[in-house]
Amino acid sequence: MYFEPHQYDRSIDKFTQSELNDLIRKLQLSIENIELLGSGLREKNMLASGVKFSWYRNREKEFRKYYAQEDQLVFCTDIRNFLHQLGEREYGPNTWCLFIDSSKRSLKAVLLHNNNVLASIPLTHSTKLPESYETLNLVLEKN
Repeated sequence: MYFEPHQYDRSIDKFTQSELNDLIRKLQLSIENIELLGSGLREKNMLASGVKFSWYRNREKEFRKYYAQEDQLVFCTDIRNFLHQLGEREYGPNTWCLFIDSSKRSLKAVLLHNNNVLASIPLTHSTKLPESYETLNLVLEKN
């Protein structure tokens, strides 16, 4: 069967913004690979009108105001409002638990949703601080 080029172009189901976002999330692409995929899809005319992919470059900007850095520790300064901006109404032990993980390379603390319905929320991170009681105490003070 032969298709005229203009007939073939009309039959392509182009990626919508939400479909592209879902694909990027499922593939766990880096920012560089997101841009490669997006530009490749745009070159092949496979993106619906108005679909953007370069916003991933700065997607963390709106959340930077909730984080601070002191010495070698980056931490969340306002957990309640940060969760509120993410769309979560409640912050408490009935819905979230604190998880702290330490290795030779890094120390991090995240909030885990008790029902595993929502993604984990990064609270504290350091690649320089050693694993010690003093460091863990510092992490708990900041959170």
